[in-house]
Formats: sequence, structure tokens, C-alpha cells
Amino acid sequence: MPVSKKPRRPKSPAKPAAKASTTVKLPDRRAMEGFMSAFTGKRAGNATERAQEIMYDAWEQTERRARIALAKKALAVSPLCADAYVLLAEEEARSAEEALDLYRKGVEAGELALGPEGFEEFAEHFWGFHETRPYMRARAGLAAALRATGDLDAALGHYQAMLALNPNLPLAFSSGAILRL
Repeated sequence: MPVSKKPRRPKSPAKPAAKASTTVKLPDRRAMEGFMSAFTGKRAGNATERAQEIMYDAWEQTERRARIALAKKALAVSPLCADAYVLLAEEEARSAEEALDLYRKGVEAGELALGPEGFEEFAEHFWGFHETRPYMRARAGLAAALRATGDLDAALGHYQAMLALNPNLPLAFSSGAILRL
């Protein structure tokens, strides 16, 4: 058999086949609340409830711009939609101060939407009711933003107030930082 005088090229390592992604992208956990609220039979009656329905739609969106546009639409329907301020603080704020302002507006909107009777009715079980969650998310966002800007005393005050509303509130701490609800 004839033998080649050319040296053989070293074999290149086999390239791994491109893996198909097996990760399933789930909708935002807040959008799932909209799905769950359908089981309560409660329909969006007032403007704040209609705005909240828009927010459930916003969280189902995959595009940031679409979420922001729906949050602004929700605020046009009702300026008492705390979750709209939360989304804008998370996705549109360009500075810590702007995020703080949006979270503060969300807390104020949530307080007005619930009214004094809401705070009495849901006391000690606040997180267990869909009506209170937008307020709690705004308050948690405000506390986290205050903590991030170094105002630890104010952040602690908000966390303590949230615990007073719901002593069994599922706050998760990781590396000393609070995770979003």
C-alpha cells in the first residue's frame, strides 16, 4: 500500500452539537395572580380593578416596551394602581431617586385604593388577599430601594410595618438583601 509523505493534520476536537434550550420561560409570577383571581369570580368593577387587570396583561408581555406602555395605560385608567408604579420603578426608572419616587407613589396609591377599611379588614393576613398585594409590592420595593440607597432606618421601618400587617409575610433574605415579592 502506498504511504503518503504529507504529515496528517491533527484532528480538530469535535464540536458539541448545539443544544436545544429546555428552559421553559414562565410568565411573571404577578401575571399568575391575574389567572388565580379569575377563580374568585370577582370582576373588575371600579377603575382601580380595571387598571389592575391591565397590569396582569402587562406582566404577561415579553417586551419591555409593551409592559411599560400597559403600565402607563393602567395609570390613565386609575392613578391608584400601585402595581403600575412598581413596574415603572423596576423597568423605566433611570436613577435610584426616580425609582424611590415611583415606589412612594405606588405606596400612596395602594393606601388610597385600600382605604382605612381595607387595612382593618385584611389586618394580620394582608398578603393572603389579592387586593392588598399591589400595595405590599410597592412597599417592599420602596423598602428595598431605600436600603439600596443607604437609608437603612427608613427601610427597616417599612419592613416592620409590612410585618405588622402580616406577621407571616414571606420575606426571603439572601446575602443580606431582600428578594422581591
